Amino acid sequence: MCGGFIRKDAWDIPGNGILHSPVKQPDYASCCSQCQATYGCFAFTYSLSSHECSLKTSIDNGRNSTSDTISGYNQNMCGGFVRKDAWNIPENDILPSPVQQPDYASCCLQCQATSECLAFTYSPASHKCSLKTSMSSGGNSTGDSITGYN
Repeated sequence: MCGGFIRKDAWDIPGNGILHSPVKQPDYASCCSQCQATYGCFAFTYSLSSHECSLKTSIDNGRNSTSDTISGYNQNMCGGFVRKDAWNIPENDILPSPVQQPDYASCCLQCQATSECLAFTYSPASHKCSLKTSMSSGGNSTGDSITGYN
């Protein structure tokens, strides 16, 4: 329905808006298409009842909602971080062991919410997310490691 975006029902993302006010769209897919066509849009919210589409720079501050809001976010992007495929940082871990996250964007969000986190590595195969204090000691990887850093 919307390539590269993960759909979350009953989920809202307050703040992080790209536009000053929501725009009207007939459906979720149209809202997603508008996000895909807008520079800097990594997520969006869509209201089924009001047809309001709000474009977002990140999924930061996302939370459960009792309204009819549906969110979509790009699982391969994260605002404020540079993505580097086939790159690993073997040291500089903040946590004693990696945590499980469903996708790159969720790992990035955890880094953004963790003090001292300036980079992270994510493995799509194992869903392991390792939060890092710096990029130093990083290098090319033959595995499926993806690194994000700011």
